[in-house]
Parts: sequence; structure tokens; C-alpha cells
Amino acid sequence: MWPELWHWLCFSALTFGKCGASCAAPLGEGAISGTDVINGCSRAAELAIQLAAADKPVLHDDSPDFLKGCVSLSEGLVGLAFQEAASEVCPEACAIILALQGLTAELEETARCTQTLLLLVRAYGFISESEPSWAMSGLGELVYARREQCAKVRRLEVERFRLPRHAAAPHPSAGPGSGQTTGQVAVLVAATPNKIHTYQPFLNLWRCYALRHGMGFILETDDTEVSPPHHRAPNWLRWFTAKKYLSYYKALLVVDPDQLIVPECWNVSIPAVLGAWSGGAFGSPDVATRDFGKPQTLNNGVVLIRSSQRGHFFLDLLLEKAAWMQNIEKDQGAFDETVLEILGMEANARGDEGYDSECAQYVWPNAKGNHEIALYALCWWRASERLAGPFGARHSSFFRFADPRLVDVNHVVGARGLEEPAVLHHFAGRSKDWDFMLETFGMARRNTGNCQRVFQHVDSRAAEKRCIPGGPPVTECEPPMLVC
Repeated sequence: MWPELWHWLCFSALTFGKCGASCAAPLGEGAISGTDVINGCSRAAELAIQLAAADKPVLHDDSPDFLKGCVSLSEGLVGLAFQEAASEVCPEACAIILALQGLTAELEETARCTQTLLLLVRAYGFISESEPSWAMSGLGELVYARREQCAKVRRLEVERFRLPRHAAAPHPSAGPGSGQTTGQVAVLVAATPNKIHTYQPFLNLWRCYALRHGMGFILETDDTEVSPPHHRAPNWLRWFTAKKYLSYYKALLVVDPDQLIVPECWNVSIPAVLGAWSGGAFGSPDVATRDFGKPQTLNNGVVLIRSSQRGHFFLDLLLEKAAWMQNIEKDQGAFDETVLEILGMEANARGDEGYDSECAQYVWPNAKGNHEIALYALCWWRASERLAGPFGARHSSFFRFADPRLVDVNHVVGARGLEEPAVLHHFAGRSKDWDFMLETFGMARRNTGNCQRVFQHVDSRAAEKRCIPGGPPVTECEPPMLVC
């Protein structure tokens, strides 16, 4: 069976040659050319597409020999065909190779299914403009069908999980010395070593905020879990770190470095807002985060996880998805889907209809390789409202969704800038002006490492300006599918 896709993505260019400078050239070091693949296996690819479109098994004991032979041939060439240099390859031959492997692989688990999905997306990308005759029966449509299949596979996996019972006691730990949790909350920030210099002033501010509220501070720079041979997105580092340290603390406040607490709001305790131990209808929540309603983009930049059996269960369910391929915004889609899965388990436990993973198909890319973020968000809002109630008034014994209209602990700065009142501003996204962020806070970089100066600054601002912790959420967005 073909190797794990992580290795193709990161090592195929070193292991294989190009997929032929032209279709007549040999593929890699073998004698087979792209023309040979086209002439010999177009028929096999067409049959595979037709069978898959009819929801029939593509490869079985009675399959014709020409199909079996081409599948066997393509298995040895799949890593080469997946390479990025589409303009330098024999695109049609590569598409045939990837389509055959993507359509004949077993879909026994979600991670495996998403790997095959990526093969089909890549295959379609090679021939989407020319679309040869063998692909006319619907390779592009099969990408969408495969997304639905992967969602069904996930639904079956989720059915095997059982939600741990709610318990007020902390999760048993191997904590320092006594084997107990410290009873302290810790702020957790993760940063790969190459980003430390950029993040440094904001790491300094988080450290000072932790001191201000008597919290521990964890800065994780060990990027083992996101380095070769794993090749995971850096976003996953914080969740692997949370799993390592959760048992040693009462709770972890997992945050991003591209955030800052509004100076006049530094006396607001985010863990207290998120309510890790404030009681309520269901007692202490196991996971707490800001609630998001239409039309705002979902965001997991501020999350509080309690050191409980269910807190660990959440992390385990989330980290399982690190093996999925091409999730929306790396860990974001996986996080959102984990929330829905657990809300579905809660619904099942009380005798209501649960969650059948209907939104999962939108976590992965479409035929053109693009993520349909708006479609996923719309599905998430619909499913979460059915499972837990409307925005701002959700009910769950597992989660607490903090209402940003009261206290906004994760205002994602978008087109409206800093207009919305909030305790925390999150400058999410790939392009951001770090100097502007620091200017917004009002301190020079060199002073952020001195907590005494930081405290003087925020206290001075608080004396001049009242903290307005929340307010009306964004309600207007350009139609029809823009999520802001």
C-alpha cells in the first residue's frame, strides 16, 4: 500500500524525480513514460471513475486485469505524481496515477479517507482545464462525493466514543511531588523557535498578565510535534502542549501570541469570565471559550480547559484530528468539529438526536483545493443551535460559551478594526502588523519585558479610561457568503 501522505508532501521531491519533463520522458528512474501511462491506463481510470460514481467497489477479485495492472503500476508512482511542479510534469499521466490510487484505497478511517481525498483533489487540479475524455464521467464530482464519504466514516468513528461522566474532582495527575494538581491556572502559549523574536513583546505581556492574576505561565518552544517526520502545522503545537501539562494544573488558559489584553481591562480575569470554577447550572465546565454567532468567523484563539477526565477527553478527540489532511485553518476546523461531536454526545445522553458529522465534509477542500469556510460556518451555526441552543444562550454541561455581548475575551480584529469593545483583541490571520499591535497597546517593545512598567502603564490607562468588556456583536456582513 502507498506510503503515508505526510512523507509524499515533504520528501517526494527528494526521493523522486519530476513526473517527466514531457509526456514522452521516463517517469523518475523507470522506463515507463507519461505517454505509456496515458495509453495504457486511461481506460482503467475511466472505469474506476464510473464505478465510484455509481457507488460500486472499484477494485475486487473479479476486477478486469487491465484495471488491476494499472492500479499496481500507479502504486509505485503515486509519490512522484503528487509533486507540486504541475507545469513541468505530464499532467494527464499524473492525474491517472492519483485518481487510480485515490479511488481504490480502503476508507477504513477518517485520516486515511482524507488522504485519498487529497489525491483526488490533486488529480483534478492536473486536468481541470483540459479534462481529457477518460475524466469526463465526473472526477471533479467525485471529490465532493469523497468528502461526504469521509464524513460518514467519521460518523461511524464517533459512535464508538462515550462521553465521560461529569465530575467536580480534578483529573488524577502525576503532578509535582504529591501526584496532585497544583490548584493553579496556567496561561499556555506555544511558539516555534523561529518565531520567538517576532512574538517576544507579546509573550512578555502574557507573562505579566499571568503574574497579575496569580497564574502560572507556560511557554512551549519544543516543536518536536510539528517538525519532521510529523510535518504538522505549527498551530497544533499548543494542543499537544496542553495535553502534556494539563494534569499539573487546575486548568490551562490556551492563548495565541498575536493577541493583547486591552490596557484598561487588565484587572479582568479571563479564567473567571470563562468560569472554570464558578459553578452554575451544571457546575464547572470542562472547556470554555467565546461564543460565536452569525456572521463572525469561528476562532479558537482563547480556550480554557479544566484538568478533568472530560478535559483530557476533549484534547484526545481534538488531537486525533491532527492526522486529518488539509483541515480548514489547520487546527480550527478540527477544533470546531470536536465541539460539535461532543455536543452531539451530550444530546444522545439526554435522549435527543445527536450529531451525524454532517458538517465534517466542509472541513476539507473542494475539487479546486479551496476551503469553503463560509459553508462550514453556516453548517456549524445550524448544528450547534440544534444541539445546544442559540448564540449567547447555549446549554451544555461540558462547555461554557462566553457571551461576547457581556464580556468579549476573543475579539477577532477584522475590517471594523478595534471598534467593538472587548477585553482582548486578537489580530488573527496570516498578514498582520506587529508594530501596529504594539502601538495599539501603547508601549515600546523594550519595556514589555519589565512587568513593573507594564503594570504602571495599564493602571494609568485604567485610571483614564473605563474598561468596556463587551458590546453588541457584528450583525452586518456582505452577502451572500462572506464570513467576517
